[in-house]
Amino acid sequence: MSVFSTRSVLAGLALVLAGSSSALAVDGQAFADRLKTVMAGQSVNLTFASVATEGEDVVLRDAKVTSNRPGPAPAADPVGLGDVRFETVTGSTPEGWRASRVALDDVDQSEDGVRVTLTGASVDGLEMKGTNDTTATLAPLFFDRAVVDGVGIEKAGKSVVAVENVRLQNAQTSGGGYRSTFDVGKFNVDTTASGEAQGSAMLAELGYPQVSGDLSGTAAWDPQTGMLQLDPLQLEVDNAGELAFSYTITGYTPSFIQSLAQLSQQMQASGGNADGSGMAIIGLISQLYLKSAELSFEDRSLTNRLLDYFAKQNGQSRDQLVSSLTGMMPMALTYLQNPDFQTKVAGALTNFLQNPQSLRIAIAPPAPVPATQIIGAAMGAPQTLPQVLNVDVRSGN
Repeated sequence: MSVFSTRSVLAGLALVLAGSSSALAVDGQAFADRLKTVMAGQSVNLTFASVATEGEDVVLRDAKVTSNRPGPAPAADPVGLGDVRFETVTGSTPEGWRASRVALDDVDQSEDGVRVTLTGASVDGLEMKGTNDTTATLAPLFFDRAVVDGVGIEKAGKSVVAVENVRLQNAQTSGGGYRSTFDVGKFNVDTTASGEAQGSAMLAELGYPQVSGDLSGTAAWDPQTGMLQLDPLQLEVDNAGELAFSYTITGYTPSFIQSLAQLSQQMQASGGNADGSGMAIIGLISQLYLKSAELSFEDRSLTNRLLDYFAKQNGQSRDQLVSSLTGMMPMALTYLQNPDFQTKVAGALTNFLQNPQSLRIAIAPPAPVPATQIIGAAMGAPQTLPQVLNVDVRSGN
């Protein structure tokens, strides 16, 4: 083969490869524009200085986010995210976009003596709905996993809030549903550094100059039944107690989500003016049913500390304080206008104050109750709610 022919073949191959690379390169601007539109639909305003495409990666330079929920409240200050890299981006705006990983720069910002830091934040398996996808989901953005290694707030050089090991896992279930788990490995709040002298002094006297603990939760959604479940959300505060909340509602179907999104867009377009939207809101609420709910508290010494503190403030012994509280309880509960339920609540609270262990409020109606029925009873006949919802109040293990 001649030198001329060899050079011609190599030049042609180079052109083909260059053309293929160009054809396969991700459209970073289209991806960024779609992301901006989707986040705006979630009441978050995304801005960025520029978009860079580096192979299969898309980088938003100097990205910032701001909440833009409708209402009279003043606009929040933008939160700077620095450069945000979306790795291995594929797809299109009509068909949807995917990114294998989203890596955020560490944040370290200071203003007026307050320093905010964010470290080790990333998202794996990001998916964004396309314009051709008309199916309703909980949100147009989905991700497999999100992590934040640490969040910190310092004031005058002293740590006020520190959060470690935030983890959020999402998994798709059969039928197009989701199951999510959320966990904050550890949080610590230094009440002495908050600058609120009265509140910090009280917490210090209670024995909580620093408050630490963890937070976790599990949630699930089934689009076929419209069941939305939180089971449970648990807040554990060291040497204080554990608060747990769970609920199950039905009627949260794809059609409900679509109607809610349309109503939200209408309200945003009107600047948060709800005039004329009242009937639409009631119509949406009527589709929801409460199946169950529970709020429980497991005491780990908080109640005893509070009783001792307020007894001291009132110049009483602890037993005297408990006696006065339990004595006033029947009269205080007369506003419920439900003697049987008043007796149940008074008995549970009295037992808890005398022997703090646990307190549980459970709603378990024999059949799911329409949300509009609950609202109507609360407004017109609140004394009937304990029977309508089958409310139970218990104290003790």
